[in-house]
Amino acid sequence: MDEIRIENVAEANVEDLCRVCLPQDEHDPDWMIGVEEKKQWAAEMLPRWGSFAKVAYQGADPVGMMQYRPIPEERIVYIDCIYVPPAKGLRKGIATRLFSALMSDVRKPMAWFDDERPLALVVNTFEGGAHGQYTAREFFTGKGFRQVGEDPDHLYYPLQPGFVYRPIDKRDAECIRRSEDMGRVLIIRGPNGCPATYPFFLKKMEKYIREIDPEVPIRWIDSSQEPGELSKRNARVGDCIVNARLVKCFVLDKESFQKEVQALLKVG
Repeated sequence: MDEIRIENVAEANVEDLCRVCLPQDEHDPDWMIGVEEKKQWAAEMLPRWGSFAKVAYQGADPVGMMQYRPIPEERIVYIDCIYVPPAKGLRKGIATRLFSALMSDVRKPMAWFDDERPLALVVNTFEGGAHGQYTAREFFTGKGFRQVGEDPDHLYYPLQPGFVYRPIDKRDAECIRRSEDMGRVLIIRGPNGCPATYPFFLKKMEKYIREIDPEVPIRWIDSSQEPGELSKRNARVGDCIVNARLVKCFVLDKESFQKEVQALLKVG
């Protein structure tokens, strides 16, 4: 059996990064949309940050990936995602190999931080995972990550002795309410770092909302086609706006998501 090797993402293997998360049915049209949106996003990321991800290979087959990005104002590296397809890599140590490769990088001075070392790795996790697979929280706490404040899913790994991560408060203004959004739902899609955003998360939003109200008008906004529609609402890819108000519950918590949507639909 071929050994696992880790490669940094570059133009030559962006396709592998974008497709490694696909389910077995690679011809699902919604997932193909998600892949194309991720490819658009990656095309912007590479010239901006250089390599921002690592892909694990077994022979020529991509079997896992990890994405991350610098937050220069905090001098941290934020881990966006680590994923190993259950059918290809469970219990083979692939996620650990990916994490170790990143750890090797961040222990050195980095151009992202004017040739200084980062202070910490930071990640936000959520529940979920295939049967027999560690959750992201279990994986990262097992690697020594510590909890940030009171949130068990906000974790950090200090890279310098004695460092305690305290996030900078960067809360944006609330969603800007617009009169034309009253009585309807907006779902924001577009280029982003996860090919599951459109087929899994956003389509699930639509499904759950239709279960509540089959008649409510739903408008999809593509950030790449209508960027002005996002800016005038202070919205971003992945947002769901109901009755001119932003839904704050995560869609995978179906009960809480639908409860919040129901409440917002009743607001005048």
